[in-house]
This record gives sequence, C-alpha cells and structure tokens, in this order.
Amino acid sequence: MDPLLMVGAWAGAIIALTGVSRLAWKAFVAAVESVIRDSMSRMWHDMDDIEKRLSALEVALDFVRQQLADLREMMQAHITED
Repeated sequence: MDPLLMVGAWAGAIIALTGVSRLAWKAFVAAVESVIRDSMSRMWHDMDDIEKRLSALEVALDFVRQQLADLREMMQAHITED
C-alpha cells in the first residue's frame, strides 16, 4: 500500500474519531444539563409548595394566638368580676 495513502487513511480515521468523540461529549453534556435542569425545577416547585404550607401554618398560628389572647382576656375579666 502507498505510504501517502496510508497516512491519509490514518488522518481520516483520527479526524472521524475526534468528530464522533466531540458529538458524544456534547450529547453527554446536554443530557446531564437536562437532568440537572429538571431536578432544579422540581426542587424549586417543592420549595414553593413548602413556602405555601408554611404561610398557611403561620396564618393558623396567628389565629390560635388571637383565640388564646381573647380567652385570656375573658378569664381575666371573669376573675376581676368576682
């Protein structure tokens, strides 16, 4: 086989392998980015749900505090009446 032809064949093979490797790497990076993006999106959605639940709990606790304050006032009024 002609040495020049052999060098050209090897160069073509190396270029082809480099191109395939680059495409495989880009596909891998895109897949990892997609997984991370989906995970982060789920995390933020969960955080929003947790924030809503905590806000509802805070409202409920404020209601209970107000009820306790009203009960304390009623008991003090009852005690001072006697």
